[in-house]
Amino acid sequence: MLSLPLPQLVVWFAVVAGMSATDHGPIFHTQYGDVRGVYIEEGAVVFGLPFGQPPVGELRWKPPKPFTGSWAPHIRDGSVPGPACVRGGCGPDDDDPQFVCPRDGKISEDCLYLNIFAPRTVLTNSTTKLPVMVWFHGGGYETGTGSAIIYDGRFLANKTNTVVVTTNYRLGALGFLVAGEGEDAATGNYGTLDQILALKWVQENIGNFGGDKKHVTIFGQSAGSDSVGILMTYNGSADLFEKGIMLSVPFTIYHKSRADAIRLGNHFAKQLNCSHGDIKCIRSKTTAELLDAQGKSGSFIANPFRLFELFVQWGPHFDGDILTEELVEKFAKGQFQKKPFIIGTVSEEAILFILGAFKGKMTKLELDGVAVAFMRLKAGQALREYDPPPSSDYRPVLSQAVTDWVWVCPTRNVTRSAIAGGEPDVWLYVFDHVWSFKHAWDDQPYCNGYVCHGEDIPIVFQTAPLANLSMTPDEQVLADTIAYHYGNFAHTGDPNKPNHHPPRPYLNIPDNLNWSKYSKDNGYPILNITTPQNSLMHDYRKEKCDFWDREDIYT
Repeated sequence: MLSLPLPQLVVWFAVVAGMSATDHGPIFHTQYGDVRGVYIEEGAVVFGLPFGQPPVGELRWKPPKPFTGSWAPHIRDGSVPGPACVRGGCGPDDDDPQFVCPRDGKISEDCLYLNIFAPRTVLTNSTTKLPVMVWFHGGGYETGTGSAIIYDGRFLANKTNTVVVTTNYRLGALGFLVAGEGEDAATGNYGTLDQILALKWVQENIGNFGGDKKHVTIFGQSAGSDSVGILMTYNGSADLFEKGIMLSVPFTIYHKSRADAIRLGNHFAKQLNCSHGDIKCIRSKTTAELLDAQGKSGSFIANPFRLFELFVQWGPHFDGDILTEELVEKFAKGQFQKKPFIIGTVSEEAILFILGAFKGKMTKLELDGVAVAFMRLKAGQALREYDPPPSSDYRPVLSQAVTDWVWVCPTRNVTRSAIAGGEPDVWLYVFDHVWSFKHAWDDQPYCNGYVCHGEDIPIVFQTAPLANLSMTPDEQVLADTIAYHYGNFAHTGDPNKPNHHPPRPYLNIPDNLNWSKYSKDNGYPILNITTPQNSLMHDYRKEKCDFWDREDIYT
């Protein structure tokens, strides 16, 4: 934490660094030495703090080791993000219309860095200890970075009056490869271990940045929300956070068994001209060679009976420790941490995937074939349930069915399981606003006019100004309403209960906001997050979700 009042701090640093007061940022004192952040209108930012040793060389495919170095007596520069973890699609010639690539373009295996966004109150009151929100980005466990502009936490931190942390974690084959035998084997789930290490770093260090380690909320979207779900069902992480927020968990996209993960690892080794399980050979390859082999493995089918695995080729597998069963099953058995959580989906999740996979119009015969391939003996029941009328293109009906099957209905199922399992403090939502940003879907134009997977992210983080975009007045109300609920939840465990450090003057929100708990007594309400104003609704997709629950094919 800052140990000097702000004016004295400015003068002190200007003297010792020989700089003018406008050329520096705030100093934070840590166990590793001092770090200089960046002053911003919303508070302060500290970029690129290492939480783990570089997982390179012999530390490739090893559990992460905590960062133990020191940059003292020098002052670390916290104005530059650390490199993003290795991923494809963010080269100098690649477009980035959604601003999900690293803002400085740096990508490296040395990538275990996190970023801290502190609101104004941290700078004006050195004794303040605020709740912490730790963000895990999505991207199918193959793409994304905590330093992307779209995940910049400055606006969310200031409007929720929390300390926001965004972090990297190893991706793709470097994060999740399973290969080899013995002590040197690659046992997978390294990306998840990185997330756990980042949370341990927060426990040990966030107090230096105005955060309260006792009040940590983890939140994420897509693969990031799957990560939240995994951490909520893993007892080894129980002391690292207090609450969770899950945006668009793809519950029905299976995690790989160890056997399937090994098959993928063997295929990956083949692309590198290595023998199956020859981890020494695999480890000898360059980063570029690994990324190329990962790309060539993208369409490999490890298990023809579990085709959904193709949508998340690399990711956590059943290791018998961190992940032992699918999340739907874990919640159904009551094997989860009894902690409050917020969970929900966007209204047209599957458009992004279905129209991305099937470029041309889909005939009824093709629809039937897809249903059989993915649902096998249950295909007939599903086709009868959705009973599509004659059409020149059956992709819309497939998109709705997949949205229900993969996102909406298992989310309802998990929420009800949590309540039955002893956690009454759960809140459910559906987001159905089509954003106003032009060109944001230029790389996936079929999402224009739809509420595609991920459409809520720039509204949650309010990062449009950093991308030279602007929200409409209705979108600003929508974003501030989300910030109001998130801030209340982080401070009090209830999205409706105002906290003791109300940022309300910064929020443009309606009066009398209310988000009822999801419970039978309340009629199972769902918050419709929408414009011009949120509303409660009941029985959302009830008939379809009752159908999927009866068929019981989420796992």
